[in-house]
Amino acid sequence: MQATREKILDAVFKLVYINGYNGTSMAMILKECAIPKGSLYHYFKSKKEMVLSVVKERIHPRMNEFYQLDVEENVEGIDTIISSIYKVSKKELLVSYGCPLNRLNQEMSPVDKDFEEAINLIYNSLRKKIEVLLNNSSLIEGVDAESLSEFIIATVWGSISLSPKQSSQKRYLATINHLINYLKSLKI
Repeated sequence: MQATREKILDAVFKLVYINGYNGTSMAMILKECAIPKGSLYHYFKSKKEMVLSVVKERIHPRMNEFYQLDVEENVEGIDTIISSIYKVSKKELLVSYGCPLNRLNQEMSPVDKDFEEAINLIYNSLRKKIEVLLNNSSLIEGVDAESLSEFIIATVWGSISLSPKQSSQKRYLATINHLINYLKSLKI
């Protein structure tokens, strides 16, 4: 039974990531899962409940995988951030479709409080990880780690939030190098 629920969440993650919340229909979900409608509703009461579960159970854990922002011993925090920014370019789905959290944020946060709260929890967790890394760095005086962490997220998300036809690894790296150069200029 749990395997069916996991299959549903994986399918919904994929469909919503590629098509967006409003572009994903229940018919698409049923087709992707290859299960009867009654089975789907046994696990989830609505599409909204499914997607909120995806946010909590799929997207939140993947943020660590996507961005790899853990403190490493004997490594400057800012170097971990820079390395993470470069690693994003190797994640084809991120470069092609953007950050799944940001995509849902853009589409659903303005119109649904439940999505806004679930997404803000993850965003704040990501922002705090970056802030911790910045505070564990030798930076020039006066750097505001909190606002810089928001700037980093906004720049990375903006760089990978172009349409799939406009996105490429080469374009991402060309754009993001400006952020990398700025971050390097803050190091002592």
